[in-house]
Formats: sequence, structure tokens, C-alpha cells
Amino acid sequence: MPTFSHRGIRYHFAEWGKRSAPPLILLHGFSQSSATWQEIAPDLAKDRLVIAPDFIGHGQSDRPTDPACYEMVAVTDMIGALLGHLELERADLLGYSMGGRIALAFARAQPHRLASLILESAGLGPKSEEERQAARERDSRAIALLMEGDIEKFMDYWQEQVVFASQKHLPEQARANLRRARLANDPHALALSLRGTGQHAMPDLSHEVGKLQMKILYIAGNLDSRYLKIAEELTCQPNISCVLLPAGHNTHLEAPEAFVRHVKDFLQESSPLHRL
Repeated sequence: MPTFSHRGIRYHFAEWGKRSAPPLILLHGFSQSSATWQEIAPDLAKDRLVIAPDFIGHGQSDRPTDPACYEMVAVTDMIGALLGHLELERADLLGYSMGGRIALAFARAQPHRLASLILESAGLGPKSEEERQAARERDSRAIALLMEGDIEKFMDYWQEQVVFASQKHLPEQARANLRRARLANDPHALALSLRGTGQHAMPDLSHEVGKLQMKILYIAGNLDSRYLKIAEELTCQPNISCVLLPAGHNTHLEAPEAFVRHVKDFLQESSPLHRL
């Protein structure tokens, strides 16, 4: 995998397609890596350059011990550095779950760098202090388990969350690959990542996302009640299109063909610059 360095940290990224094609950046979810896009990236890369970085503490990227490196501002700064490394002025950006939260934060910080934004099962931040406290307690429990250093024990807990229930119906090999990829991560680095970019740390952006000056596609699974509700709430925003797929939380894994079709359709229609 190619690499680049930013602020002393080395990041790995996967690449598909031709450098001359319109760029699409893919951001993976918590405890995943760029490998999560392997099934769909070749199809997306038929008409564009597809780039998928490993976040700090994930995949083959560095795993420093300084908590500040994992804060949202530092993580979004990496995305801008990646675009600079690739000599890209703008790109389309797609983020799944944690990657969606990071993509949204980047869109707010550097909107001029994005042609469009695609959010897959991405939270918009707790709306009330009660919701924030609940998120804080969930994340604190996960962080405590990770700090114990037993990655197997943590993943047993993590995969039993209701949000991942539909993944039990995936083919056995797909489930094995998903778990293997998650177990390859370092638990202490994951704890720092969750502390810096978890749901509890995100402001309420439910009224801000519609103000972004770009076309946005929100994708959710109709078996994922929490994010289905978010999609329903966003349908009234003029710059946002919402798509519901026959899947749970990870729609690109559970319904890959439908996911790719909707992403391609959106990218071709999002702006004249990106019509192919």
C-alpha cells in the first residue's frame, strides 16, 4: 500500500483507478481499515480515482500514544493533507459510521475542498444532554474494555451491539473476514480513537448539515432503526438526498450492489463537473 506522512505520522492508503479520473475518498468505520472497501472499490474505480486511507490507529497506519493525535481536528487535518499529497484541489468524500462523522467534520472545516459529500450510517451528534450522557456512557464502557488490552473480549462485546445484529446473516466467510480485520487493530490505539472521535465528542449537527453548500447523499439501512430515523429527518433538506437500502448498519457490506449503484448515480448528478 502507498503511504504518506503528516506531522510525523505515517498513513497507509489503498488506491484504485486512474489518477486522471475524478477523485473519490472513502473513509472507513471504527476498528476497520481501508480493506472494508475492497469489494466495492473496483466497481467505483471504473470511472474515477478511489482513495481509501487507514485512519490513525487503524489498519497499517501508525499508532502513536499521544491522545491529541486522535482528536477530531487532527483527524480531519489528515484528510486535507492526503488531498495535498495527491495534488487534489477537491474530491468527493464518502464516510461510513465513524468515517461519516469525520467526513462531516471535514466538510464543515474545509467545504471548498469537497465537490460532494456521502454519509453512510453516520450520526449527527447527540441532540440533548441526556443523549450525550448515554453516548458518553457507551463509549466509556468500550474504552474501558479496550484499555484492558484484550482485543478478543472487546470485539465479542462490540459485535453484540444491536446496530450490528443484521450482520449475523452475512455469509460465514464475510463475517470471519470482518472479525479478522477488526482483531488486527491495537486495542489501546482504538481506545484513543474512540475517545477522540466517538459519538460523545460530536456536537449536534442535525441543523447544520443542511446548511453545507454542497450536494449530500445520506445512505442508511432499513433494518438500522437509529440511522433510519436520521435519514427520515433529513429528507426535508433541499441539498440532501436520502437512500434506504435493504440492510443494517453497514450497507456497503450488506447490500454492495445497491450501494454502488446509488453512489454512482449520485456522483454523476451531483455537479456538472462530475458528469462522466
